[in-house]
This record gives sequence, structure tokens and C-alpha cells, in this order.
Amino acid sequence: MHALTAVHTKTYRDSGLWTQEVLGSQLAQHDADTVAVVDRDGYRQHTYGELERDATCLAQYLGSLGITAGEVVSVQLPNIYEAVVAAVAVHKLGAVINPILPNYRQQELSHIFVTAEPRALLTPHVYRGFDYVAMLDAMDTDIHHIVVGEETTADRPSLDSILRNDAFKDIKLSGPTAEAVSELIFSSGTEAAPKAILHSEQTVNFSLRTAYQDMQLNGSDVVWMPSPVGHSTGFNYGLRFALYHGLKLVLQDTWNPESAIDLIRSQGCSYTLAATTFLDDLVKILEQRGEQLPFSCFGCGGAPVPAELVRRAKKQGIQVRRLYGSTEVLVATWNRSSSGPEQLENSDGLPLSNIELEIRNDDGAVAATGESGEIFVRGPNTCLGFFNDPERTGLLFDPEGWVRSGDLGIQDSDGYLHVIGRRKEIIIRGGLNIAPREIEELLLRFSEVKKAAVLPLPHPRLGEYCCAAVVLGKGEHITIADLTKRLRDLGVAQYKWPERLIHLSELPTTASGKVQKHKIVSMLQQQEIPIDIDDCRLLYDSEVVDV
Repeated sequence: MHALTAVHTKTYRDSGLWTQEVLGSQLAQHDADTVAVVDRDGYRQHTYGELERDATCLAQYLGSLGITAGEVVSVQLPNIYEAVVAAVAVHKLGAVINPILPNYRQQELSHIFVTAEPRALLTPHVYRGFDYVAMLDAMDTDIHHIVVGEETTADRPSLDSILRNDAFKDIKLSGPTAEAVSELIFSSGTEAAPKAILHSEQTVNFSLRTAYQDMQLNGSDVVWMPSPVGHSTGFNYGLRFALYHGLKLVLQDTWNPESAIDLIRSQGCSYTLAATTFLDDLVKILEQRGEQLPFSCFGCGGAPVPAELVRRAKKQGIQVRRLYGSTEVLVATWNRSSSGPEQLENSDGLPLSNIELEIRNDDGAVAATGESGEIFVRGPNTCLGFFNDPERTGLLFDPEGWVRSGDLGIQDSDGYLHVIGRRKEIIIRGGLNIAPREIEELLLRFSEVKKAAVLPLPHPRLGEYCCAAVVLGKGEHITIADLTKRLRDLGVAQYKWPERLIHLSELPTTASGKVQKHKIVSMLQQQEIPIDIDDCRLLYDSEVVDV
């Protein structure tokens, strides 16, 4: 089901905004000897020829399992070469790739498996001390499991063993059509249950081609990607972006700003799209060292980007291009190199070419210039809808094919977008979304907790972090350490854990019973709620992973 109108889909095809290009045809145009992927802090590199060979081998193995075009293959790998191999292999098979964040655990995977019904899954064996094989064993799933790492069993082969085996070389690969679904990416949580968002080669390739042109990039640019390739940002604007344009993709796995600076310098990186946290960390280190880092296009979004940070980054040689987008519409607006200082520092950019943007007030009318309202987007970049969920798809699109973003913004007289807030209730921690309702429902599983409200608190580096306000039963007691242990035991991703816990005798509510979270935030800001140090999980920089 495509939620764009028939008139618009025909227009996009007839005008060439949607083409018949697919990833395989793009890769065939690149020089086999050109370096495609650099990973492991620059110590490992692979050419486009090697990528083609390895991806074909994996695709044929997946085909031998009976996986066919249109079926889903999930990939939960960190920023390593093998993740790129998996992405290309799934494409060659004509299957649908489902990238998954490496820090997702049983809680999140259970929802993904039920919703997407993947036929196969690629994960590390052990990554950052976590045993994925043990997790999958505990989940008792019948999904074909391929491990990146040491061999486990014949039923759970390693990727290395597959790439050394030519027994499947006669398997035919059909590849996808440009119109068919090729990506299924779950939102990182704008609601309690993440949505399964569908894109095709046409929607993705239009977005990658337009961003490249509007940002005035060229074949000498090098892509640096610290954002997880299990997320839409890292997958589409890192992995897919580089492969589409035949650029070198430099993957950063473990986040460390010092090593990132060294990697960017040694590889000549010039382009990225990443969350504010990465930019802030880089600028701090450069300032401490008194160094410059020439970087021509640092696309930044997903969380507020302070104007002062943009100015500080420029002093260190980094040209920041604020932008606005989502998994549903990919990047919709982006500052250009021609944008003035005021726009670069204080706006979220102009709509990319051939993308329409409107601000609508509460009555649904288009807002006047400078008037706030909900952001609506329409264009060849918009998703195909939600997987097996026509009801939610219908709520996302209006009858004319406009996507309701749920975000609030203003468009100024020059056409620049200024995002001012979110209609949706969501916490953005280091560029990753946390759905308060999901965490509230988990907290209410604990017998001590009678009521719970999860809300965002500001953080100078991460943008926001998660605070839980609870009402306990009479005589009950619970600490942040208790919550952390229980959420870990439930298999909840670490970035979602509340990092502050406050106890209230009652939650403030409206007459209709809706919790007034803004009042709790106000009470905290005015120090009307005492701080108990035992109820704070300290935010060490080293705890920030997979932002």
C-alpha cells in the first residue's frame, strides 16, 4: 500500500525523480579496485570488488535457505564491514533488509520478530561483552541465525564459514525491482511500540541522489559514519549513501572522539550525518588541543543543535549543516553551503529539491509565514507506509499524500524551517528516541510502583535524558539501582533506562486524569522536589554508547 496519491506517484516516475536504479546496478558502475569500506579504526579495508564477491556468496547462502524476494532478513551488527556485506547480500536476493540497533535486547527484538517475521538474522557472537547467541537461545526462536565471530553449530554458521564455502554458487539471485519494498526500518520509539517503516529503492535513491546534489558533494568526498548502521541515519546516509555514489565509507564502531579525529584525518573524511552528541564531543577535544579539523559537510539533526555549537565547530574547521528529517521522510530540509550565518546557526534548512513542506495550524490551514504549526512533508522521499498496518499508515498520510510529522515548526520568509518542538511525546537522548509510554508500562510491572510518569530532562551533551517519577505503594521503597537491575533483566536497551528517579506522593493531573508532566519538570527546575543522590544514575561520558 502506497499512501501517496496516484497522481503524485505518476508524476515522480514521469519526471525521472523515481528511476529504475537499484543498488546492484549502482555497484556495478564502481571500480572494483576502489576502496569501499574502512573499519576497525582504519586497520581494515575492503574494495568494491571484495564487497561484490562476499555479498554474492552470502546472498546465495541465504537463497539456499529458501529465502525469496520480499521476505525479511534482519541484520543486528555494529559498524563493521560485515554489516555492509549483509546489506548488499539481502539486496541481491531481492529480500527486504531490516537493520536493527546493536544495543537492542530481548524486549525490542521480541516486538521486531513478531511484527516483521524475519526469515534470517545476522548478529555478532559477542559484542561489547554481550552474548547475542545466549540471548537468541533464551528467546527460543526458529529464525535462521548467522553469527559474525566464532563458529557455534552447523545450524548456526559463522559468516566466515559461509564466505569460504562455494557450495551455493549455483543459486540464482533475482534482485529487487525499484518499486518493491527493499527496507523495513523500525523507528527508535516515537510510541510504545516502534513502527515498522517501509521504503523502496525509488524513495531511498531519490533521497540519496538529491542530498548529494544539493550539498554539492563530489567523487572525492569520503563518508565518515559514527551513527549506527542499524539506525536509519547510519544505514541510509552512511552505508547506502556511500555505495550509491561509489565513495569510501569509513565506519566508526566504538565511539571515542580522540580516535574519531585521528580516523577522520587519516582517511580524509569530509561528509557525515550524525547526532549533536558526536559533534559536541569532537569540538570539545579540538578546542582542548587547539586544533583544526577540516570537514566540509557535517549534517546534524535528530536533536536540538545549539547555535553556539555551530559557531564553535566552524572555528575548528567543521562546517555544520543543520537538517530536519525522520525515518518516514528521510532528510526533508538541509542547510546549504550558500546559507548565511543566521540560517546555518539558527535554522534547520531549506526543503531539498522537489520536496514540499507546509506548516499547518490546528485548523489544518497552511500557517502564515512565521506562524507555528505542525510540519507536513510530501515528495518522492516519503515512505511507503507501515508494514502490515494500514490503519497507522492512514493516520500518517493525509488524503493528498502529505506526511503528518507530529513535529512543530515555523517557516520564515526565506523558506527556512525552524523546528520548535514535538507534538509527539518523545525523549531524544543522544539522537536516539525513547518512548515514555514504553518505559512507564515496564515500571508499572514492578509491584512497588502504583503510578509512573517518564519525562525528559535537559542534558548539556546528550540533549535530553530519561527521568522517572513514581508513586509507590504504602511502605514500599525502590531505588534507581533497583530499576536498573530489573530493566537489564528484562532485556531493555541501556539508553532507555531512567537516569533519575523521583518519588512523589501523587502525580499532578488534569481534571480528566491526564498526567501533567510539564508540572513535574517545573517542580524540578524550581527545586521543589528534593534531590536524593541515591536516586541518580550518574551520566559518565563513558556510559554513552551507540548514540
